Amino acid sequence: MFQLLIVDDEWFAVEGIKSGVDWSGLGITAIYEAFNVDQAKLQLAQTEVDVILCDIEMPGQSGIELAEWARENFPSVPIIFLTCHADFAYAQKAIHLGSFDYLLKPVDFDVLKMTVSKALDQQLEAKRDKQQNEIYQKYFKMWESNKTVLYERFWQDLMWQRIVPLPSHIERALAANDMPVKAGYSVLPLLISLEKWEKPFSMRDEEVMEYAVRKTAEELLLQNEPGQVIRDGNGVLFALFFDEGTKEHARSFDQIKKRCQAYIEACSVYLYCKVSCYIGEWSSLSALSQSYNALIQMELNNVTASQAVLFYKEQTLSSKEVQLPAFFEWAELLEQAKDDQLQKIASDMFDKLGTDAGIKGETLTIIYHGLLQTVYYVLQKRGVPAHAVLGNGVTLDSATATKSLVHLRAWTMRLIEAVCDHFSSIEKESTIVEKVKRLIETHLFDEMSRESLAASVHINPAYLSRLFRKESGMSLSDYMIQQKMKKVNELLLNSGETVSNIAKMFHYTNFSHFSKLYRKYYGLNPQEYRKQFSKNQ
Repeated sequence: MFQLLIVDDEWFAVEGIKSGVDWSGLGITAIYEAFNVDQAKLQLAQTEVDVILCDIEMPGQSGIELAEWARENFPSVPIIFLTCHADFAYAQKAIHLGSFDYLLKPVDFDVLKMTVSKALDQQLEAKRDKQQNEIYQKYFKMWESNKTVLYERFWQDLMWQRIVPLPSHIERALAANDMPVKAGYSVLPLLISLEKWEKPFSMRDEEVMEYAVRKTAEELLLQNEPGQVIRDGNGVLFALFFDEGTKEHARSFDQIKKRCQAYIEACSVYLYCKVSCYIGEWSSLSALSQSYNALIQMELNNVTASQAVLFYKEQTLSSKEVQLPAFFEWAELLEQAKDDQLQKIASDMFDKLGTDAGIKGETLTIIYHGLLQTVYYVLQKRGVPAHAVLGNGVTLDSATATKSLVHLRAWTMRLIEAVCDHFSSIEKESTIVEKVKRLIETHLFDEMSRESLAASVHINPAYLSRLFRKESGMSLSDYMIQQKMKKVNELLLNSGETVSNIAKMFHYTNFSHFSKLYRKYYGLNPQEYRKQFSKNQ
């Protein structure tokens, strides 16, 4: 458990100390010897020692010189000096060097044991203190590294009112998180809206760039002044400015606006992204949740301004009702695949909406769902499954599509193009019925079904059946059988295949059923037809 080093130039003195005390009773498991200072230094360099018993007067270097060296290199190891002379100068020097004790030879072994025991107790206490300090330092470093996360969690809880917005509750939460603000502080929230990346990034690169956007906000917006940059629970970035609660705030709105403009410019030039800044009002910690929600709503309602600095106190409220598009007219144009005409109507609509400074996000949501319902109606009417048109470059994420007027415009144009392209492709192949007839004629020897044929032309099976009967005057299944029987006739007359083999070519495993179908169309069974018409030929 403990290790002892005895330093004395006299061999019998070392042996006497080793044998004169029951060292194991003190928990000492190893005793090392040194007969001069050089040997002691070597032993200390090679072995972890807990206590040194050292004679002062030795040939060459003295114990005092060893103590001076040990104080520099092993300051935590206690030294107990042993000497034959009660010289005060030695004692004074030993005390000056911080020795643990000073004993006269011949030493009383009980006194020596007691003195070493005290030294070991001191060592044990020092080790415990060191261990506790190491644990403390470990967790302190962890706390330091996670301090930003803890601070962020406090603000999230306050904004989302998981902390009751009363002074007493807020003070307890501030103390628990060791926050750098006091209950009486004022806070100015500033929402940073990351609108768009100007370059495509991988997921990892985007995370790195988001970190850069955050650090740039700390540098350009806060500028080493009291405040923090945090994310709310949904990942929205906020810069929080702190003030001690005085009526005259240290930073004016004009100063903050200039900083925001510089920040927006830096993000555009160096970080390849477009951002806007929404500046709230100075508020107490108790009222911060209201300011936070007001900025969130303000961002949602802004669908026209981009890369802008917007103040909550300057926002305008629109009392006008926005004129929604005539979706029934859009439906007719979509069905006729009038792409250019629709694109022009949509473009004019968005140009007009862009001039309305009071337009809100809810208007975009209404337009989004109205247009989507119109498309679904047209596709259902034509029997076209939605997946055949949508999903091919057209996202159905309403949050992304309605993020801004620019986003909704781009989404609308892609949707119109996708639907019109699909219907145009159908028209270019003459008619669906003609294409299905060609498919049947070229796949007579394959197993076919209404569903497989409908999938080939990307329409609904029921719609295909109705359309086929309307265009051809007969059902789809009757037409498939008719074409197969025509081919059977050719094989009966022009090949030497048996009737049963010919039936198998068309996947008829029940010969009796095959003969009945054939008789239905030609009034004879296959054998009779071959016999009669082969003779005629």
